Amino acid sequence: MSKAAKRYGSVIKLNADKVAEYKALHASVWPAVLARLEKSNVRNYTIYYCAQLGLLFSHFEYIGEDFDGDMSAVGEDPVTKDWWKVCEPCQSPLNWEGPPPSEGGKGDWWQPMEEVFHDGHPASGYQ
Repeated sequence: MSKAAKRYGSVIKLNADKVAEYKALHASVWPAVLARLEKSNVRNYTIYYCAQLGLLFSHFEYIGEDFDGDMSAVGEDPVTKDWWKVCEPCQSPLNWEGPPPSEGGKGDWWQPMEEVFHDGHPASGYQ
């Protein structure tokens, strides 16, 4: 029996003048970015947009054994950094100081959220 996936949710503001651009970017995410996420044990990555609040909500499931190591691999990936450079101008983090992640900034660009409920049904079919 496989270990249950750990769920992560986070939130960030989407700049009102960048909504169309952000949606277009995410209609065709670079394949190397998706491959890096998969290699780093990220599954079911989903981003939702709430126009009324101007917020993006992200959710993903992590199936690996070394979250910090896998997330470091994502953050050190040159193609992913280039992707972030394209996406960062669209976003306004809730609590951030210093350079953005693509330029080596550290912290939570996307604000982590606390899970307060899950129906208990595990994800299925991850390999």
